[in-house]
Amino acid sequence: MGGKGSKHDRVIDPLTFDENDCIDKLMSYKEIISLEELLHRWNSYLTHNMNSHIKQLFATNKPCRQRVVHVYRCLSTCEMYHESYLKIMSIVLAKSNIERYTIDLLETINLCLKDTDEYAYWIRIGAKAHTIHQLSSLLSKNGLTGDIAAWLRGNTLLGLLHRALVTTLYSVPRKLDLLPAISINQKYIQSFKTILDLGWIMFLKHSLPADCQENWRLLFSSSSHGESFQSLSAAIIDQGSTILIIKDNSGNVFGGYASQSWLLKPKFYGDSNCFVFSLYPNLNICVSSGHNDNFMYMNSGQYTLPNGIGMGGQFGYWGLWIDSEYGIGKSSVSCSTFNDYSMLSANKDFKIDSLEIWCVKEKPKLDDEEEERKLPSDRDDWDMNLLEMAGRTKYSDGLRDEDEVK
Repeated sequence: MGGKGSKHDRVIDPLTFDENDCIDKLMSYKEIISLEELLHRWNSYLTHNMNSHIKQLFATNKPCRQRVVHVYRCLSTCEMYHESYLKIMSIVLAKSNIERYTIDLLETINLCLKDTDEYAYWIRIGAKAHTIHQLSSLLSKNGLTGDIAAWLRGNTLLGLLHRALVTTLYSVPRKLDLLPAISINQKYIQSFKTILDLGWIMFLKHSLPADCQENWRLLFSSSSHGESFQSLSAAIIDQGSTILIIKDNSGNVFGGYASQSWLLKPKFYGDSNCFVFSLYPNLNICVSSGHNDNFMYMNSGQYTLPNGIGMGGQFGYWGLWIDSEYGIGKSSVSCSTFNDYSMLSANKDFKIDSLEIWCVKEKPKLDDEEEERKLPSDRDDWDMNLLEMAGRTKYSDGLRDEDEVK
């Protein structure tokens, strides 16, 4: 069974106390339980179609504790059970259309999420669950024409969905890790309504670096903060990593991830972690192509330079552009900065219907000694001068409100 030192020789991690306790309670402290009894207990989480898939997972009407544990280990994507996960899912998918299965899974996950605080907060600010079919089409795309095992192995979001499913069904206390926690200033909590749908949120969260996935803080919303470039720039300057989400007047939804803080500068900056994305009508992430470093640009109050916020492309030919004359934007037909790019908006020149910006990773705070050691550079002087022209004397003035809620 494998040579010395192979992964098959390693000891499988034992179940934790919480996992054992939850499985004992699930089985009513019996060694064998009927599958119908389990399905009855899970009724509030499973759609009608998902019931059939669960039956394929257990492959018996009277699973013993060993089988119940095996299903849990497979779907919680334990490293030791990676091959077992592929095997058990291949059996399930052999009995179902792949796209139909992903729809059933996402509809079930929507029910599983309803008990979480993250879900409650997103619903409170207007998020819907209308894009399940769109996300399922993306998730199932490669599996429809290729090798199912290879598709499963490379589809990490599908693995997270399965882990969320099995931990919910087994009542194992663990974060589902599908929706970020959010923080919104109490001043805006009543008026703010998000552009985002739950399917888009899961898609974006999974596309971001790991340290940008857990906690999002609302920096700006056109519906709550007003339609003003000055308000927009003041809200996002020097705040950390951000995502911008735009809905244009034709209904397209798109945006960009900025890995560095927004600062007023005379030229492009940023790094290859930046990307732009489309949410509607298509789900797509456009990552760095390596052809140039034109990732982020922000300027205001200049006569000889473009004034606004840009990502990708070059002056006048932007991958994504928000003009300082608020409400106007541009997205070029092509953009060499990002791979797999196509025009994000419905038209090259578009009008903004709504805009929201989230801080997804806070800027690290410097301690007093680090602040004293930090010397101003010519670039800092440029930023400071432009801020003063905008009526601000330093980055931190008025940017943070203490009255925030989670």
